[in-house]
Amino acid sequence: MPSVVATLKIKEEAIEAGKEFLRKLAAETLANEPGTQRYVVHQQRDEPTTFIVYEKYQDDASFAAHSKNLASKAADFAAYLDGRPEIRILDEL
Repeated sequence: MPSVVATLKIKEEAIEAGKEFLRKLAAETLANEPGTQRYVVHQQRDEPTTFIVYEKYQDDASFAAHSKNLASKAADFAAYLDGRPEIRILDEL
């Protein structure tokens, strides 16, 4: 099962808007992508502009479907980002 840990930096002036976007994204992903098992967004306490997203997928096809759906939202979210996200793709043992 593929998992993803994504680290996102949000512009300080866009924290609230970025949080709202991420909340909606998580809810929509879980509601509309049946192969997505977990999609949890965290805000780092000691660095509030840093967000960590933990994602877990049933299989590679589910992960690919999410990636395609996410690409359609990337332009909207780019305005909030402060640099490129750091994405780690993992395989559960």
